[in-house]
Amino acid sequence: MKVCAGIVLYDPDIERLALCIKAIRHQVDLLIIVDNASGNVTDVSSKFNDEKYIWIKNNSNLGIAAALNQIINYAEKNNYEWVLTLDQDSICEDGLVQKLTAAVKDDKIAMVAPQIIDRGISEAELKDTKPLPETESTKMCITSGCLTNVKAVLETGGFNEWLFIYEVDREICIRLLRMGYKLVRVNTTKLFHEHGTKTVNRKFIWKKVTYRNYSPTAVYYQTRNLVFMLRKYGKERSSCPVLRWIRLYLAFSVKFICEPERAKRFKAFTTGIKDGISVDIKVVTPPSPDQRPLTNKSGHTPVP
Repeated sequence: MKVCAGIVLYDPDIERLALCIKAIRHQVDLLIIVDNASGNVTDVSSKFNDEKYIWIKNNSNLGIAAALNQIINYAEKNNYEWVLTLDQDSICEDGLVQKLTAAVKDDKIAMVAPQIIDRGISEAELKDTKPLPETESTKMCITSGCLTNVKAVLETGGFNEWLFIYEVDREICIRLLRMGYKLVRVNTTKLFHEHGTKTVNRKFIWKKVTYRNYSPTAVYYQTRNLVFMLRKYGKERSSCPVLRWIRLYLAFSVKFICEPERAKRFKAFTTGIKDGISVDIKVVTPPSPDQRPLTNKSGHTPVP
């Protein structure tokens, strides 16, 4: 099984990225690094520039989905069957690739994911978790730490670039399952994942609430993409879509009251809802493999 790895960058913390790369570098033959116009790309590329790295530098931020398509397309053209995709701040265990590849038992497996450990969780909390089976079927694999079948992803048309960021991994998982592919989680190996936003504790009315504080831009994409997903996939996205709509409004209400930049956040939220409702869900469906456009000058295959 021929395996490479791919990392998507956007203004990474260089020290954290170095740990990420160090953890995966010896586990794969090749590392593809896609940079979405980071301000510190020169500093990063000068540090990681030997023959084991392939750099794809975009002139603007094309989003996570477009960068993942660049990685998948490069892997296909260079005869790699599987790609391990990583976030710039995630660190995998030693032997992770070996354990994930061992779980590929048949050609209908499209993704194999490790157990995801949030670095914000304490050791005491981890000890309290229930024991898990060595491997199990799942309906959702986040892209970070996921071993991805190149052929299967290309058969779906690729990652949906209209989503840009947020819901990208969930959306492709749904499409893979619809096509009869299987998703597997291996609980004997771990990926240590760190969210890009800080956890905030606030007192809301009489109750203490904990949530992640996102920028107005992030609020827009989260809202727009969730509305799109609930419209297009319904119960495949959420077991109770109506409850998910209610939670969307309640979560925003808490953040709107507790956080600054209220005008910007409100505009981002309402615009996200409007755009998520008004978009033609058929337009943002990735095309079939024979309809995929040729790679453009930026090096990625666009999915409308």
